[in-house]
Amino acid sequence: MEQGWIYVLVNSSIPGMAKIGRTVRPPADRAAELSAATGVATPFIIAFDQPFADCCEAERLIHAELDRRGLRIAPNREFFRGPISEMVRVIIDTADRCDAAVPALPDQSADRLRLAGDRALFGLGDTLQDTGEALRCFKLAASRGSLIACERLGHVYVRLYLGARSRAGRRRALTALKEGVRRGNYYCYCELGILFAADRHVANFEKTWDLFFARRADSFNADIEGDETRFAQACSFYITCAIDLDRPRTHLAELRAASDAILAACLTQLDALRDQPEARLPVVRALRWAYENLLPQPEFTPRRRLGRRKLHPWAAEADTAPA
Repeated sequence: MEQGWIYVLVNSSIPGMAKIGRTVRPPADRAAELSAATGVATPFIIAFDQPFADCCEAERLIHAELDRRGLRIAPNREFFRGPISEMVRVIIDTADRCDAAVPALPDQSADRLRLAGDRALFGLGDTLQDTGEALRCFKLAASRGSLIACERLGHVYVRLYLGARSRAGRRRALTALKEGVRRGNYYCYCELGILFAADRHVANFEKTWDLFFARRADSFNADIEGDETRFAQACSFYITCAIDLDRPRTHLAELRAASDAILAACLTQLDALRDQPEARLPVVRALRWAYENLLPQPEFTPRRRLGRRKLHPWAAEADTAPA
């Protein structure tokens, strides 16, 4: 059993065809290697890639199915002619069947891979921060059934999309997050909500958050919850995005039940953004709204004075930030 990738490469010099093969290295390295050959006029581009616990067996099954469908150009070549979407669907279907039947190696379990991805994504401990390595680990972990890895993949792709407005990043974010939702990770709705907020797609923004709170209430899963800071951080993102879109903040019962944790999450974010004034402002607005709407307010205390309580050095910003 050899862990690796199945890739789909396309080249503008050979329109209508795709090369589908396997590699134990990052697919980008394989594409660069093939593009360096003097026999091709233009470089190969990765159209799709999928990690497998056993890429040799996966390649055999995929090629056999594409042969059966009559898409292979020559028996001894890895080139196929037909709709790319059909080829990708064959690979995804194979991943669902193949990796589900292959046991994870003890030292390469889904949880270990996901934790390795976290270390690479955030540069934890002595691990160098490496988004590419994080994506590789998350893809492998997701292929082995990790619910959180699907969410992490979406998280990375959403941030890449927000930074570069890349269509490919958005498409990959949607694919990963929808797969996470299908598997039962309702926190993927939070990342979808952030994505739709960035697109100013108000209807989808509100639907995703409605679904998040509803699924969490109906199908609470302790394995993906962690501690209370996870839910609180999601709620702080919801408040921040709703204020930015000038939409009413609903689900007040859930927000008030976690009010202390939400305030703590906002304050933690402010500490992390102390050198980024522009990034701090949305968090300050959320903090002010939380003070005024989530905390119990004695009748004899004027509302405007609640925002002045010196609970934290950064909390005073909430008084001067616009609503």
